This record gives sequence, C-alpha cells and structure tokens, in this order.
Amino acid sequence: MKHRARTLLAALAIALAAPAWAADAPGLSDDGLAPVKVNNIDKAWKRPGASLAGYNRILIRPVSVAFSKNWNPRDYGGTFGLKSEQVEKIRSTLSKIANDTFARELARGGYAVATAPGENVLDVEAQIVDLVVNAPETNSSGTVRTYVLSAGEMRLLVTLRDSITGTTLYRASDLQRGPETGRLEYASDAWNRAQAEIALANWARQLKSVLDNAKAN
Repeated sequence: MKHRARTLLAALAIALAAPAWAADAPGLSDDGLAPVKVNNIDKAWKRPGASLAGYNRILIRPVSVAFSKNWNPRDYGGTFGLKSEQVEKIRSTLSKIANDTFARELARGGYAVATAPGENVLDVEAQIVDLVVNAPETNSSGTVRTYVLSAGEMRLLVTLRDSITGTTLYRASDLQRGPETGRLEYASDAWNRAQAEIALANWARQLKSVLDNAKAN
C-alpha cells in the first residue's frame, strides 16, 4: 500500500510539473500531428519525425483573410455601415500586405521564394482569421477622425507542407494584438497598414527562426 501511495504521489508530482500548454493538449490530430512547444507561438503541432532542415526555398500561397464573427461592418462608416466593396478591399489589401511581407522577410533571411512546387521547396499556406479592425478608414468625410488605443487583432493559422507530396509537416496558430502605447492614435489607413505590417513581420521572422533552427540541428 505504501509503495502504491508513493507511486501515485510521484505521478501527481510529474503531472503538476508539466508545462501548462500540455495539460489540455490532445493526442495526435486526425492527420498525424502532435502538439509541440514553440517559443512565442500560442499553439503548434508537428508530424513526428518531420524535419525542415532540407528546405531552402519557400512557396507562399495567397493568404486568405476572414473577419471575426463578432466584427460587424454595420458598426462602421456611418448610418449604413461599410459597403461590401469596402470590406472586400480591407481583406484583399491585408492579403497582399501579408504575402509581400512574408516574401520580403524570408528573402532577407536567405530563403528564395519559389513560384511552383519542387525539390527542397516548402509550401507555406497562411490564413488570417478572427480579424478585428477597430477603426477602418471609410473616406466618407474628411472632417471625421477616429482615435483608438489599438489597431485591432488577428490570428494567423499557418500550415507547412512538403510542396511535392503535400504532406503536412507543421501547423501553428497564433494571435497578435496591436500594441497599446497608452495614448490615442489617429486610425488612418496608413497607420492601420503599418500596424498590420508589424504583426506580419513578426510572424515571418518567427518562421525564419524555425527554419534556421532546423538547419542548425
């Protein structure tokens, strides 16, 4: 009995000492990925035994953009809210910024951007979801200005695949919120764009860091 009690206590101690992220981490996903810890990323999964060490070119798929279900375009732009073409412009503009930022940051890090699948080409599919823009510029009146503490927030879902086989190697999910300086900022289109570029550059540099570490190990 004493031996059994010591065993239970030891098991409990191990469980309490485990990282918090592991407490609610599921087992393998339906496509065979296991949860892993990646610094500065909310959640990540990896195919057991997968390696990114052999990839030196990146195929960046067009980034899709979806607003948060709680973001209502009728809340902006006057009596009738934002028009559908204005909402679409925000989505398409952010998608282009994301693609350009990823390509620029990875190229700076020595990773060539590929235009088609091939040997040593890593397929990167990114989705921006849960997008909240606190004050989109509507251009409805030159006399109205909106000031906010933060530009908003968005979540990046990224999947890394072998470009030839399509096998998923890594998947990650991370939320970025606009920094709050403690003072109100004029939410112009240029300011919103700059804030988005900061968040996207952070994600691109994080991906570069993962690739660099894979090569080093």
